[in-house]
Amino acid sequence: MSFQIKPKIAHLILAAGSSSRMGTPKQLLRWGNTTLISHAIMQTLEIENVSTYVVLGANYNLVYQEIAHFQVTILKNSNWSAGMGTTISFGVNTILNEDESYDAILITLVDQPLLEKEYLHDLILEFEKNNHAIIASDLGDRIGVPAIFSGVIFNELTNLKEDFGARYIIKKHIDNVKKVSAIGKGNDIDTIEEYDTLFKDKFS
Repeated sequence: MSFQIKPKIAHLILAAGSSSRMGTPKQLLRWGNTTLISHAIMQTLEIENVSTYVVLGANYNLVYQEIAHFQVTILKNSNWSAGMGTTISFGVNTILNEDESYDAILITLVDQPLLEKEYLHDLILEFEKNNHAIIASDLGDRIGVPAIFSGVIFNELTNLKEDFGARYIIKKHIDNVKKVSAIGKGNDIDTIEEYDTLFKDKFS
């Protein structure tokens, strides 16, 4: 599956959750001079040959106002509360209904701000030169997203339900996964304490 020309990749940023453990929409938490969600979008917009889709759900109006000016496609998943798998299947189905010619879909989370454009570019380079169905991130304690899923995996992504997310598919196909190290950078932000620690480490 090595590509002689640049593959056509859709980037799906998952930002639909309610941040229930946070107590405030994590998408809008400050990150440097911007917010977590704007930071995520600005990273992807610096990568060539990638079309970006952002799935929103909880607090849709608030988050939409923050990102409406970006050149991305904003999707609204009204069924976001059903779980991550539902958000992924909604996003992938919408992308493929719009354009079936994508070679791969890159899936990322809004709350991994240390994984910036350089890392996403490394994932894409691995996809271009490997024959693996999935290029996934080695996060130390698990293999997960950010991850690139080739076309042979699209059907499984579209059929995800409830809280069976991308990690479920990665585990299922682990023998056909190329791992890229994100150890020390793939921190998720789920609580205010985690956010405060990551923010101070980055900007102090």
